[in-house]
Amino acid sequence: MVPPSEARPATVRVADGRWLLRSAQALSLSALCLWIVMLWVPICASAEDTSESPHPPRIIVTALGGAPFDLEEARMPYILVALGVFACAASALLLTVRSQPDMHPWPDVVARMWSVGTLFLSLCAFLVLAELLMNLPTIMWDAVDDQGRPIFGTVVAQPSIGAGLWLIGCLCLLAAGVCGLLGDVRRRRAVPGSGTALREEAAPVHHANSRITPWSRGNRTHRLAQRLPWVALACWVLMIWVPLFDSGDHGDDRLTVTSLGRVPFDLADLTPEIILPWVVVLVCATTAKRFDTFAHWPLLSVAAGVGLFIQQATMVTDLPRERVTSTDAAGEKLSAFIVGYPSEGHYLWTIGCLALVAAGISGLLSDRRRIDRQRQRQMQRQAKRPPEKIIRRRQRKLQQLARLLPFIAVTMWIATIFIPVVDSFNSVGPRIRFTSLGDLTFDDGGEMLPPFILLWAIVVGFTALGLGFAADQWWNVAAVLIAALIVLIFVAILLNPPTIMWDGQLPDGTPIGGMEVGRPSFGFGLWLIGAASLAAAGICGFAANAQRPRHTVEGA
Repeated sequence: MVPPSEARPATVRVADGRWLLRSAQALSLSALCLWIVMLWVPICASAEDTSESPHPPRIIVTALGGAPFDLEEARMPYILVALGVFACAASALLLTVRSQPDMHPWPDVVARMWSVGTLFLSLCAFLVLAELLMNLPTIMWDAVDDQGRPIFGTVVAQPSIGAGLWLIGCLCLLAAGVCGLLGDVRRRRAVPGSGTALREEAAPVHHANSRITPWSRGNRTHRLAQRLPWVALACWVLMIWVPLFDSGDHGDDRLTVTSLGRVPFDLADLTPEIILPWVVVLVCATTAKRFDTFAHWPLLSVAAGVGLFIQQATMVTDLPRERVTSTDAAGEKLSAFIVGYPSEGHYLWTIGCLALVAAGISGLLSDRRRIDRQRQRQMQRQAKRPPEKIIRRRQRKLQQLARLLPFIAVTMWIATIFIPVVDSFNSVGPRIRFTSLGDLTFDDGGEMLPPFILLWAIVVGFTALGLGFAADQWWNVAAVLIAALIVLIFVAILLNPPTIMWDGQLPDGTPIGGMEVGRPSFGFGLWLIGAASLAAAGICGFAANAQRPRHTVEGA
């Protein structure tokens, strides 16, 4: 028996860890509330001119990068940060703060992944705010007053109260990540060994013998993982009739985009951006019934949902448009663009993405419980088997994953030879398109840029070295550093997108021109998957080295 005076410090440490994890959850929810407030409160805004007309245009930048709830002016970095804050607050519910066993089978892994992701999100939010404050939005304008005199000027936005709220939100995310890491460390220190010593003393008798809850064969998470992908498929089927984008009624000219492309349907419109989401959703739905036979189905389902979220954000920031010509009453030809604005189909798209992510999480929970139960039965049947063999087998699996995961990155790089990473989506004038080979495309030609060739050499060479050196520590560190380098390239593209100014004439002599801005395309998401696979390879290598059996030397 342990005296109460000796057991009290451990109990205090458990309570401290629980308090820190609850603080992390509260801070992440506070950051979400601040971002919701910043949908109305501007981060930067120009002063409102109350003088006589004509009034200069006013600049307003909110949490989405434009005016309040104006999706047309939304910017990709702000949308990604807002989605990250929402995902951080939603996933905070997965943190285990109670000391009872089997809240879910992998609390330590979840806490560490959530904490590191929150810290990375706070850093990205800081960078977005710093870039905004260093390059304040500016507009040059001109007009004619009532007396016919030309007037002009420059409008510069100034930091507003929303900038302070953004900074407080970043600090909340930073503090949430630190609290999550500290809470996880204190909880693991308070529960030595397998994590059940102190819990056996504090837990009831029916929890003292095992940390595995005897779930039935068809438990709730298993059924959710099987059925939720069909919800996503139903959403995609409904989007054949419910439009994603709609320009409204403009007489004979109307731009409508569904999940099968533009209306009326044409096989020429079946681009990879339309076919691939259908293939992903169909594969997830058809394989969900037997998802337990596919080792990485839950992770692929989560990756599919996140990838479709990224594609949706890309579509919203770069709205579809089409040039139309008409003739007025005087017989003169007029040329204009009609723009498709987000419609009700985006709600279905979001529901489908959430269904895939929820199916993946449910599959992970069900799969881990099933594996833990099987492992416990196997350990009971093979009690005489030395634990070193089990550790070495687990180490070999992790090393095999570390060798194979970089090939996913090479596959993504090969796919982005044909699928652009950055695209201005212009069908009239010059078009900005960057693939994994640089400016070189098979349609318009171009040249191979040296930075992209260097990145190709790094990815391919690193993958080849992994076949022989995946067990070495330097290779694991290099994998994580290369993934971080690719993420920094993504952030640089988002903060400073490529631009080009152009002008020209239509066949009837009408002058046209403008500025093209390169936006992240579908290949951008493929690059993210490649970077994630490299980071996962490094993490698997670290885990494999941590699984090595440690031999203790007894002193005389």
